[in-house]
Amino acid sequence: GNNAVLVVSYLGFVTQKISVKDKKTFEIIMEGDTAQLDEVVVVGYGSQSRAKVTSAISKVDGKNFESIPLNSLGDGLKGKVAGLRVYTTDNEPGSNPVFRIRGGSSINQSDSPIVVVDGVVREISGINPNDISSIEVLKDAASAAIYGARASNGIVLITTKKGRKQAPTILFETSTATQTPAQKFDLMNAEDYLYYMRKAVSVGRFPQRNFQNGFSMSSANTDSSMWSSRHLQSGESVPKGWKSMVDPLDSSKTIIFEDNDFQKRFFDDSFWKNYYLGVNGGGDNVLYAASVGYTDDDGVGIGTGYERFTMRGNMDVKISDKLTFSTGYEYAFTNLEDYPGNKRNLLHRGLSTPNTHRIYNVATGLPERGYNGSTPTPDWYQYYYDRSQITKRSTAFGRLVYDINSDLKATTMLTNYNRHTRAHSFVKANEYDGLRPTDESFSETNRLNLQAYLNYSKDFGNHDFDAVVGTDYMYDRYNAFDASVTGASSDKVPTLSAGSTPGVPTSSETEEGLISYFSRLNYSYLDKYLLNFTIRTDGSSKFAKNNRWGVFPAGSAGWIVSKEGFWKSKDINLLKVRGSYGLTGNNSIGLYDAYGNYNTSGIYNGNATILTSTIPNKDLTWEKTKQLDLGIELGFFNNRITIDADYFTKVTEDLIFDQPLPNTSGYTSITTNIGKVKFWGSELHLATENIKTSNFSWNTDLTYSYIMNKVLELPDNGRDKNRIGGITLADGTSYGGLAEGERMYRIYGYKVDRILETAAEANAAMYDDSSNGFRFSDGQSIRGRKMVGDYEWLNRPGSSLRNGVDQINSEDQFLLGYTVPHSTGGISNTFTYKNISLNIFMDYAIGHTVQNYLQERYFMGTFNYNYTLTNEVKNTWTQPGDNTKYAKFFANDADDGSRNYSRASNVFSEKGDYLALREVTLSY
Repeated sequence: GNNAVLVVSYLGFVTQKISVKDKKTFEIIMEGDTAQLDEVVVVGYGSQSRAKVTSAISKVDGKNFESIPLNSLGDGLKGKVAGLRVYTTDNEPGSNPVFRIRGGSSINQSDSPIVVVDGVVREISGINPNDISSIEVLKDAASAAIYGARASNGIVLITTKKGRKQAPTILFETSTATQTPAQKFDLMNAEDYLYYMRKAVSVGRFPQRNFQNGFSMSSANTDSSMWSSRHLQSGESVPKGWKSMVDPLDSSKTIIFEDNDFQKRFFDDSFWKNYYLGVNGGGDNVLYAASVGYTDDDGVGIGTGYERFTMRGNMDVKISDKLTFSTGYEYAFTNLEDYPGNKRNLLHRGLSTPNTHRIYNVATGLPERGYNGSTPTPDWYQYYYDRSQITKRSTAFGRLVYDINSDLKATTMLTNYNRHTRAHSFVKANEYDGLRPTDESFSETNRLNLQAYLNYSKDFGNHDFDAVVGTDYMYDRYNAFDASVTGASSDKVPTLSAGSTPGVPTSSETEEGLISYFSRLNYSYLDKYLLNFTIRTDGSSKFAKNNRWGVFPAGSAGWIVSKEGFWKSKDINLLKVRGSYGLTGNNSIGLYDAYGNYNTSGIYNGNATILTSTIPNKDLTWEKTKQLDLGIELGFFNNRITIDADYFTKVTEDLIFDQPLPNTSGYTSITTNIGKVKFWGSELHLATENIKTSNFSWNTDLTYSYIMNKVLELPDNGRDKNRIGGITLADGTSYGGLAEGERMYRIYGYKVDRILETAAEANAAMYDDSSNGFRFSDGQSIRGRKMVGDYEWLNRPGSSLRNGVDQINSEDQFLLGYTVPHSTGGISNTFTYKNISLNIFMDYAIGHTVQNYLQERYFMGTFNYNYTLTNEVKNTWTQPGDNTKYAKFFANDADDGSRNYSRASNVFSEKGDYLALREVTLSY
């Protein structure tokens, strides 16, 4: 009829409505819709046009991981997603990164988001970055609620590459990179060490150490000592490779010594190599993709290394016009060479080896031992320790998609994920332990996941509907075994069967089930008024029957203001506002916390017994997070500048704590839901196209996030603010630990008032409960007193008195900072000239404090005078009038001195702010 209207629409272009009237032919020119960010983002159990997204979702394209030396995806995500903090705790090659989305959601339970790879929940380790198509980070409740009881910490969705309709395309890539330790300590060389240590020891508690065999600074070491320093004998020449110096205590004598840089032997440059071969293609009925990859990382730390072999393939087969079958398989093999379990001893103490230490034992020619078993030298560790951890991961899936009609399709997917880890440890017979301890362990996780859901999409004129409804079932089975022996007769047989004395073997087997029902409805009117509603119901085997099920709803709305008729701005081509609110859960408790645990190691009357170790709580339930998100999206100058900004606040209730019980109960505590915590903050993503010509372009991408937290409620314990941990002062006030109304992640320590510069000041100093009180003038150690050159610490008002006067004890500590930054982000600049592209990426963190424990230890001269020193010791106080940060250097400060450097204090409290250059990529 005459009123007929032809509606022409296509994703990424402006929808046009054309009056038909009597026309028979039409010439339609589609205009790009810059208001629609013509991008498709993956959401749980489906995908959605970016233009219609009403929740907080960030996307990182897989191209960001190409041609970059990455061992894990975590390294490639640092600073690239606003609100996502990625860090590692030990920087070992192949180690798992830690993810925190918007600060987390809990106090005692996991703050890590779940990782979903092609629809399967698994860990991120073992994934080849070259296989990634895209990563979506779901940050608010509206986007994450589709995963219900596991969604409080957000979701990381990873989509791997699939086949495309094209002729077979083969990609081969090989990369080699060098790695350099990011930071090294400024430690003394052997000559400086001998100078400062010998002078300090001469006025310390045991000056005779300077002239005894077996000390790092001694001038009387023999070939039987691990230390090389000694006086040059009359008529003797300096041995080849050794050094010499005038004895600072006797200028008529010469000290000779080895100068071995043990920091360089621990950490040095290394190589990273990567090889990748991929194929992709397909036709009308079959699409396929496959790849193999190999990565070898030597590790910058001695005794570390990482190998990864990956293999994957997937295929989509169109069986009929309505039915498509997809299948795929992924396999990953990783071999991780690791430090012993007590990494602090190996690195913190082993790294403290002074340069006068020998590398090889004079008598045996083998690597020389450390000062004791907890301070091994790097070469000793590498020779005597054999450790490895091999992990095999495999994923296989089959998926059927049936198009019921043009609007409705059904999907069923069955996935099996398996992870098998085997660890081996063997220590050769050595000076500390001749028993040759051997340990073998394995663990296996097998996960079965079944998903079935319906997707519905329909346009009714100006009304667009998109919906999904379905169910998800997951079953986990885990088993582990560990066995150890000692007493093998030879270093050449590092097996369990070679040992003569078995340890106590351990084994475990657990099961977990989760069944879920979910639905989501998206609605848009005129492509500018947007609504979303999601609900998920989860039933978890972790909880007792009366609390097994949880319901997690969320909703969001958006308005594309720039599509309104009244919007006339030519400079601002996009203005979209959105908001969301919803409820998510955190079920990352122990499998049997609600049921109680049992201990099988009990013995009664000579017989093994089973005893209850924790009391059950059938009312235990998951932590619940309510989250509000308000966002705005802006586009300027035809999207030459785009801004995506969010403000969020989330409150987690029913926090899980161990509630103390009276002694009469027979138990120490019960796990229960008591507590509340709040996280809030803002995020910004700014993208600019600074220059664009026919041959040259310059683009900038910036992310920023600001996150804060506050504890709202804790279990009632009768203390000030129900404080958990911390210190209570004599006046009843308290600080530290966790407390209601306070921020988490605090660092407390002592604060310096001044340096005591005269004997009168030292005599008048406050009693210091930590001071050993040695003075060379009288040769006595009197607890609590000070000597010239010591710190006088600040006294905290309200702290306890000693004999009616102020003193310094553990109550006199102050807030030094926070371990977690309040602001993080990244800056990327990409310059392209014709076919050459240069990308420079930096990330940053602001607002956190680092307590530099290692620097603190390198001032102590401890471990019975056998600890290396930092060059900063040269800047310590020596005489009145010295304007210096550091108190007098005293050999073996921790055991004999006033503990100027052997306590947490603002002396070694440093701003943790940084701007790091992470990636420089030149490609053609």
